[in-house]
Amino acid sequence: MFNPDLNDYQLTSIITECCGGVAVVYSALYKPNNQNVAIKRYFVDKTKENASLIQQDIATRKELQHPNILPYLTSFVHGRELYVVSPLMTFGSCRDILDRYFHEGLPELACAIILRDVLLALQYLHKQLYIHRSVRASHVLIGANGVVRLSGLRSAASMMVRGRRQKQLHNLPPPDHDNINLMWLSPELLEQNIKGYDDRSDIYSLGVLCCELANGAVPFAEVPTTLMFTEKVRGSRPQLLDCSTFPEPCLEDGEMKSMCMYTADSGVGDSGARAPHVYRARRLSDGFHQLSELALLRDPEKRPTATQLLNHAFFRQIRKSDFLPSLIARVKPIKPDPNDMSALLLQQKMADMEIEKTTEWDF
Repeated sequence: MFNPDLNDYQLTSIITECCGGVAVVYSALYKPNNQNVAIKRYFVDKTKENASLIQQDIATRKELQHPNILPYLTSFVHGRELYVVSPLMTFGSCRDILDRYFHEGLPELACAIILRDVLLALQYLHKQLYIHRSVRASHVLIGANGVVRLSGLRSAASMMVRGRRQKQLHNLPPPDHDNINLMWLSPELLEQNIKGYDDRSDIYSLGVLCCELANGAVPFAEVPTTLMFTEKVRGSRPQLLDCSTFPEPCLEDGEMKSMCMYTADSGVGDSGARAPHVYRARRLSDGFHQLSELALLRDPEKRPTATQLLNHAFFRQIRKSDFLPSLIARVKPIKPDPNDMSALLLQQKMADMEIEKTTEWDF
């Protein structure tokens, strides 16, 4: 048990700003047992319109317990701010890792381990009748022992509505601060038609995640939203970039970018042309290509389930002795700094605040 009392936590470092500037994540020491944790601090005045989403995130994490889903430890209000405590995921998110250390993508074996664990999380979620609706690298976190955990449950939706199981949902996920989540959403979810969507929408997002992890680039990142929507509905989809799929070097830069952006192939936009020699010099396995292609099938009826994908031959390359931190050894883990002056000053400022329970947050 973790106490819902700020006095039991010593902020040690600022990790990142998130949620469009309405929240900051800190590393902290839980003083009763000297355990490092992560604390997400929401600025209540900036998040009033999102209060229900944050409460839903907390409620869903309380309900769902799985080794590959980020656990909820506790939450509390202090002054005008909300604090949510989670385990410290020492290597951060996969998006952070790609941006800082692996610009052209992770090693294939690392991708296999991460995708397997994300599929295990999705398998559990789908059995609990939840659709995640926000599977992407920024919501895939890696801990010091190599554990992979899925976060981002504020967008999750239950297939149980007023006590009845629904075959399909029709509502869009709540908008994020810059609509970035649209790039991972399935065509049927974006279409918003009478057919609706179900948990196979998450499988499409996993296929986009395959390309994100392997290529380093965010698929569709440079494509205007309207065009991205149109191309997805028409059947365009991202793909893994290697010597079998990347445009030939004889193409001019403009032509290369155009192919990456508009054909029913890569969907990576301008970012796909940033390191062509790296992509052309590598060969990803046929199993990896097959996995991503299956997940990205335009017809959701033809997409495999999470359980079926876990049995794909692609994952047979993983051995019990494989250790994810060794495969991403260049990544520097988060090291809490008890001398971080910004964290210390913030701690003192909060200690001086008058504690008041705000009506927006009801736990």
